[in-house]
Amino acid sequence: MRLLVIDGNSIANRAFYGIKLLTTKDGRYTNAIYGFLNILLSLLKECQPDEVAVAFDLKAPTFRHKMYDGYKATRHAMPEELAQQMPVLKQLLADLGYRTVTAEGWEADDILGTLAAACAARKDDCFLATGDRDSLQLVSENTTVLLAATVMGRSKTVVMDEDAIQEKYGLAPKQLIEVKSLMGDTSAVSYTHLRAHETDSYLVCRLLLEKKKKKQNQQEKKKKQND
Repeated sequence: MRLLVIDGNSIANRAFYGIKLLTTKDGRYTNAIYGFLNILLSLLKECQPDEVAVAFDLKAPTFRHKMYDGYKATRHAMPEELAQQMPVLKQLLADLGYRTVTAEGWEADDILGTLAAACAARKDDCFLATGDRDSLQLVSENTTVLLAATVMGRSKTVVMDEDAIQEKYGLAPKQLIEVKSLMGDTSAVSYTHLRAHETDSYLVCRLLLEKKKKKQNQQEKKKKQND
């Protein structure tokens, strides 16, 4: 069985910002809906899935918000022009026969991880369509991430399997958790927090962190020179 799981909020967000505002004659916004459906059709053609599930966030706080008040505190609120389109998009997906999945207290990311794990347990193929690079840690023998990205100014879906992650990062997918833990994330709390000195990829993570710091210092130095 081949399952396609779409990160609804992530893909809708990319569709919204990737297409100029479109409206109906009576002023209802439609650009996110239009873009989302185009991406969906492209994913169906590429994956040829047996089943499709679309995961969405809920407005209710998640367990992460309850654990840490600052969780995603720096994130901007969803634009009203996009928020107005979400109920219509969800209803349209339901009318087309696609199953939407939500879980109170959990995020769409968690649903992607849960469904990927369920597929792995059954040795089924799972494709995760998202724009969130945090999902790359879920890549495995059975799970492939279809990463929505912008390449040369154009939207593109990048296939990220185990070989692609090894080629790009020089790491196994699970080691990306450790990299994220060392680098930190100003927009959210990483999925898993590990103590760096207890991981077998500590040196690799340190090199990546030092490389990032060096780049930041170069940028600051260049800015001072321009000033």
